[in-house]
Amino acid sequence: MESDSKLEDLRSVLSCVFEKLGAESLTEPDRVELVTRAEVVQDQIDAIEDVVCDEERVPVRTTHEPEPSGDRLF
Repeated sequence: MESDSKLEDLRSVLSCVFEKLGAESLTEPDRVELVTRAEVVQDQIDAIEDVVCDEERVPVRTTHEPEPSGDRLF
């Protein structure tokens, strides 16, 4: 499923951002930029998960054939 692949990619990006945030040599502007980037990626992950969750909750409609009536043409 495409959303699974996208989620995996976004989680990988988020993991990389968190690793960079752990670096001691980061300047404050770099840290602020990474936190902002992490928030954007997390929002994208949440949006995809919401869509997937909504799709799982929507019942699949099946079409039923009408009951045969007693009136036959043939």
